[in-house]
Amino acid sequence: MNLEKASKSTCASCPKWAVNKDEVAIQRILQAYLTDDKPWYLGFSGGKDSSAVLKLVYQALCKLRTPHKTVTAVYCDTGVDIPVVSRLVKRTLRNISREALKDSVPLRIKMARPRLQDRYFVKVIGRGYPPPTNKFRWCTDKLRIDPVKRVLEEGSNSASLILLGLRNGESVERDRTLSRHDLGNGYFRQTGNSKVTIFTPILDYSTNDVWSVIMRKTVPNSINGERLLSLYKEASGECPTIRDPHGSPCGKGRFGCWTCTVVRKDKAMTSMIAEGYPQLLPLLRFRDWLMRIRDHPDYRHTKRRNGLSGAGPFRMAARKLILKELLTAETAAGFRLINRAELEAIKQLWHDEVPEFK
Repeated sequence: MNLEKASKSTCASCPKWAVNKDEVAIQRILQAYLTDDKPWYLGFSGGKDSSAVLKLVYQALCKLRTPHKTVTAVYCDTGVDIPVVSRLVKRTLRNISREALKDSVPLRIKMARPRLQDRYFVKVIGRGYPPPTNKFRWCTDKLRIDPVKRVLEEGSNSASLILLGLRNGESVERDRTLSRHDLGNGYFRQTGNSKVTIFTPILDYSTNDVWSVIMRKTVPNSINGERLLSLYKEASGECPTIRDPHGSPCGKGRFGCWTCTVVRKDKAMTSMIAEGYPQLLPLLRFRDWLMRIRDHPDYRHTKRRNGLSGAGPFRMAARKLILKELLTAETAAGFRLINRAELEAIKQLWHDEVPEFK
């Protein structure tokens, strides 16, 4: 398909681009978009890299004369993301959805959520799962990877493409992972799924390049660069939507789950509290307390569910205490930390629990 004939600016607020790094990325996005009919999904976390990709994709879509497919931006609502960050991301996505409609841009928003039985507190309080550790990091698959996989499976039975904000030079570990799956020209294989190809248009971007995209006054205007930069200064980082489950934990220098016990200290929330978010203090205290009791023998059964000896699920008394402490933190913070459906699921799991683990 001829790129020049297939594209032109369709929204009045789209800028006239100069020939620069962003223009090259936008042209690559357009070429990839026009190549075939594969469904496109954009992994959006609300952090700097995914925000930069969304802006570049949006501007590319603005140039299309006759778009032939819709790009779906997917955000995974784990239910335990830092509330301040989660509220900003959800507000941003609502505004982007309205802006895309106004600009006739073929972009839609999709929220991915864990199944009720996989939610963090249903697992911990209902089933008695210990909070995640480096050796038992059950949270990544259940809370982030599986919900996004279901969105992809629901959307299409055919091959699809995922746009991610991956970049070279972020870490030695990440570069090693990228090199193992590199298909060339910014394309990568997704482990375990031959139907999915990953495309990262900002692979060669520096951190300064990323912030340049975000802070520039270009569409979509719904991405508030100043607010995002402020959050980074206050907490430093974000947690990607789709990630390598064997990589660094989400909480390490990123906006992760406020319940994360994979890391010893939650630097993001600690910093945010110091920078003017005292309402997060009850959440941090609950998280720290949960980490302290995680391996305490008084709170755990001495047999696992598979029948082997060892630290098993939380005792029923411990689960009830955890729920009590969670509700206390919820009241003190003023954030909804657990919803009614989760409470009902926990109640049912308690009722159905086998006698030896009650």
